[in-house]
Amino acid sequence: MSSESPKVDDRENRIRSTALRHATEIEDRKKLQTRIADLIVEAFELPTKPDADPARPSPSDASLFKQCLGLFQQSDLDDLIYERNVDNRCGYALCPKPNQRLSHTGNLVWNRKGGKDFKLVNKAEMEKWCSSLCAERTAFVRTQLGTGPAWLRDITAVDIKLFDEFDTDHLAESLNALSVARTAEDEVAEKMQALALERGELKVNRNEEGVTLIEKSSDEIPEPPSLTSQQQGTIEGYQPRKVRFQKS
Repeated sequence: MSSESPKVDDRENRIRSTALRHATEIEDRKKLQTRIADLIVEAFELPTKPDADPARPSPSDASLFKQCLGLFQQSDLDDLIYERNVDNRCGYALCPKPNQRLSHTGNLVWNRKGGKDFKLVNKAEMEKWCSSLCAERTAFVRTQLGTGPAWLRDITAVDIKLFDEFDTDHLAESLNALSVARTAEDEVAEKMQALALERGELKVNRNEEGVTLIEKSSDEIPEPPSLTSQQQGTIEGYQPRKVRFQKS
């Protein structure tokens, strides 16, 4: 009896430590989500000066915006853009100008670019910004946002770059110069899988070797099943009733 008592205590201690660890992770996640909500409010107030130039923002404004983006997912950035548009402001956080309002009544409008870039675009999308340049500025930072939740990412290693920090006016050239690393996505997927395994929500076969299939063969010819007297005359197991028709 005494030998079983230590085993029971060890099992209870493991259960207790696991529950405490999960509770701590949930609490840390809630705190981080609250911090992200606070950062959306802080970024909503940017820029600090009404005459700020989005191409040359103040170091403090740029630093705060990068701090926000380090924790943001794309959905968080969309929430920030929506809140600024409700306040009739450009969706790019470092721009003090109002977002444009188009008089066109349709859902599609011509963009304000020339040459090969002249095309029909969504009206609601264009009205998020004061200009196409601010739309490109936002698209540039959007590509750098983490794909997984902040509580699964190494947010200390995030280094967000702004569109105007590169000496080019073309979005494609800036993206090529940035060379966004995609290795972080693999790390997030591994952490998500490890968490699911720990919780018992996912079973993964770690053996990467091929599975050998063994086919059993036999020279014996199987005999067809015999019908009993009750099964004879049935149609797929159904015994039709005998119906007699009277002559008129």
